[in-house]
Parts: sequence; structure tokens; C-alpha cells
Amino acid sequence: MAEDSPPTLAQILEDEGLEPAQLRQVLEPIHPVDLADLITDLGSEDQARILEALEPPRAAAVLEALPPEIRATIIDQAGEERLMRPIDAMSPKAIAEVIDHLPAHKERAVISQLDRGQREEVEERLQYAPESAGGKMTKNYVAVPESFTAGEALRAIQGAVNSETVSVLYVVDDNDRIVGVSGLGSLLRHSPTTAISEFMRREVHFVGVNVDQEEVARTARKYRLKAVPVVDNSMRLVGVVTLRDLLEVVHEEANEDVMHVAGAGMVHPVHSTVRARVRGRLPWLVTALIIELFLAWVISGYESMLKEVAALMFFVPVIMAMGGNVGLQSSTTVVRGLATGDIGPGKVLRVIMMESRSGIILGLMCGIFTGLISWVMNLPRASAFHLALIVTFSMITSITIASAIGASMPFVLHRLKRDPASASGPFITAFNDMLNVTIYLTLASILIGLGALKA
Repeated sequence: MAEDSPPTLAQILEDEGLEPAQLRQVLEPIHPVDLADLITDLGSEDQARILEALEPPRAAAVLEALPPEIRATIIDQAGEERLMRPIDAMSPKAIAEVIDHLPAHKERAVISQLDRGQREEVEERLQYAPESAGGKMTKNYVAVPESFTAGEALRAIQGAVNSETVSVLYVVDDNDRIVGVSGLGSLLRHSPTTAISEFMRREVHFVGVNVDQEEVARTARKYRLKAVPVVDNSMRLVGVVTLRDLLEVVHEEANEDVMHVAGAGMVHPVHSTVRARVRGRLPWLVTALIIELFLAWVISGYESMLKEVAALMFFVPVIMAMGGNVGLQSSTTVVRGLATGDIGPGKVLRVIMMESRSGIILGLMCGIFTGLISWVMNLPRASAFHLALIVTFSMITSITIASAIGASMPFVLHRLKRDPASASGPFITAFNDMLNVTIYLTLASILIGLGALKA
């Protein structure tokens, strides 16, 4: 007989007589990250009960493993008074992320209950946008004067910070301006009496506090940095964005771009509410709907022509689909290039020209093939050849223009300081549909006007 499966967390919590110490013992073997996954499916009362039962540092680790919006929801529903001990044990960065998602009155309540050191650092961090270098940085790093020796620098590291930031040592002048950097390996290879100024790297790559997190990740990738130093307006070292935070940024930005491409808004796939999902998608869908309705109005203007040559309607879906697909391919290529930093300011025109040339070649290939199919389909008609010409030239023109627009729109949005990934969403698809069908029907009306195309 098979053994009974172990009870689930929800079943364990059904025991009202379970003391906090007993619950803590039951939860001890579960890693904080796994426990964070488990509690997201529980009610707010059970979530608070678990976090209260855990030791504050462990409860803080569980909270920090959750996405900021989920973390804030748990604290909001359970009450900051009940969870103040775990909150106080969290890092200032994690507390600031929670506060950014809490109602204003609860923000003040949480801040007022922090100890002085925590409160000052959290308030300083809240001056910066959550997705900026200042919002992502940590002050948990080691900086030493350039007059230090290797031995003195090693003593400064010992016990100063956690393992995230000790691999890189920052060297500053008397005004706290960063003048050099040294890896831990380089430090260990030199004699304890050797001045750090003799072997430190003087070429330092850093970012400003207000730089967007995507630019921070791009800087780390470009220069292969394990951590990115952050400086204020006076060029003083004020923080460091660590490798772990950089990985989170890459993950966030990739998710955001994918959601923008789909026009779905930035929502959590599991925990976001129906309201949040609708709110994220509706603006894009309404925009696309308006454009498509305008397209219907455009087509209605050619009603008499379409009645005269009904075969023209056969290829409207083909023209729309192919133009939309090519436009999406071009915009996606450019969005990726902007995101990775491969496309710089001086390469904009070159990229648009290359995508347009690609569009011409693709248009020729697809247009000739589609035109041949059109000719075969309409051979009984006297105007089959002219219809095939319309389909061919419309396909070539629409794919070429769609490719150029698809490549241009991300640059326009980037210049307007909007997310370039929005150019790959429903808006650009609907816009291409309208443009491509208008080109197709306009060419057809010209040929009908010249008497070259008849039913």
C-alpha cells in the first residue's frame, strides 16, 4: 500500500492549536524562496500567521523573495503593525520597494516605525525612481582611500559587508570621488605593504543615480562588470548595483518588453487581478480597434469597386497579414538592438536603410509568388493578369513600407522616452493593416479607372 502523502501547508495551518514555535519548526526545512512560492496561494491571515511565527531575519528573507507588488499586498492586507519585525529586518532597498506599492498613509506608518538608521536610508532611497540606478543600488560595499596599502584594504573588507560586494573594492579620493577599482584577486596577489594606488585600475565605468536600470544593465554587459558603481551629481560614490540586482533588472526588462510586444501591460502571470489585466490590455486594444474600424471605413469607400471586381477581396487578408508580419519582424529586431545597446545613435539611419532594403527583397519574393497564385486562381477572367499585377505590386509596396515603419517606430518612441517595445504591439500591427489595404485598393482603383481591370 502506498504511503499517505505529506500534508500541505494549507492543511497544516488548519490546526488552530498549532503554536508559533511548532509552526516555525515545521517550516524550518523549507527554503525561504520555496516558502515564498507556497504562501502566495494562502489567504492574508495565514500569510501573516506564518511570517509572525518565523524568526524576523527568516521572515524578511521570505518577503524579499516575493515580487514587490505581492510583498506590498501581503503587508497591506495583514497590517504593517503585525509584520513590523520582519519589515525592520529587510534591507532598505526591499523596504523602499514595498513602500512604493503601499497606500500613502501606510507608507508613513511603516517609515515612522523603522529605527533611525533604516529610516534615513529608506528615505534617501525613496528620492530616486524605483527603476533608476539610485533605486536599485546598495550601500553595502567597501570603499577605501587611495593611500591605503593592500593589507589595510583587506582589513577593511573583513567583516564589513556580505559576500555580494566584497569581490570588488572601490578606491576614492578625499572627496569620496571614485578614482580606481581593484578586484579581490588582484588585492590578494600583492604584498600587504604595496600601496593600492600602484595596482588599482584607474579606468572606472560608473553611472549616475538617475540613470535608468536598463542603461545600468547595458553598462555592466558592455564592460563585463560584476557590479556597477553609482555616483551623485558631485561625482561622489554613493552606492553599487550588484550582480544579483543586475540579473533582476535583465529579467524585469525582458518581461516588460515581451508584455509590451503583446500589448498586454506589465502584469504578474499568476497573482495579478483580473482588473489589473484588463487595465493593462484595454488601452492597446481600444487603439487597435479604432484603427481597424477606420480601416473598415476605408474599405467601405471602395464598395462599388469591390462589387465590380469581387476577386480583389480574396487577397486583402494576405496583404494585411504579410505586411503586419514583416513590420513586426523589423520592429522586434530594432527593439532588441536598442535593449542590448548594439544600436547606438549613429546607427539609426543605417539600420532603417538595411531593414528597408530587406523589405524590398522580401516584398519582391513574396509579391511575385502571390501574384502567380493570383493569376492561376483567376485564369478564367480576362483581367487575371492585371489582377496579378495589382497583388504583386501591392505586396512589394506594403512589405517594403511595413519594414521601414517597423524599423522606424522604435527609434521614434525611444526619442520620445517611451518604451520602444510598444512599437511591436497591436498599434503597429493595426496601423500596418490600414496602410497596406489602402495601398492595395488604391492601386486597384487606378487600374480600374484606366480600364485595365474588369470583372
